[in-house]
Amino acid sequence: MSQRCVELLLGKILTDEDFRRSFFPVQPSSFELAAAHGLELTPIERSALSTLRLRRFAFIAQTLDPRIARSSHSGPDSGRFRVSGDGSGNRSFS
Repeated sequence: MSQRCVELLLGKILTDEDFRRSFFPVQPSSFELAAAHGLELTPIERSALSTLRLRRFAFIAQTLDPRIARSSHSGPDSGRFRVSGDGSGNRSFS
């Protein structure tokens, strides 16, 4: 079940902006937050996950369709990246 918890945690980090902001920077309280969401991780998994960086997840999260992502209510410019498209499926990031 532990690999499943890793997968669920990574998905939650990507799709839930408030959770992502609370999880980073990765520290012991990050894993307490994960446990509070039912995601128990082994010491080896915690060690591997401690190298995760917010910037990478924030970048990927901005490319997700808003229908599958939970965003914060802190305002329209709360993210660091903007995604724009030309209707062809091509997206640019700034």
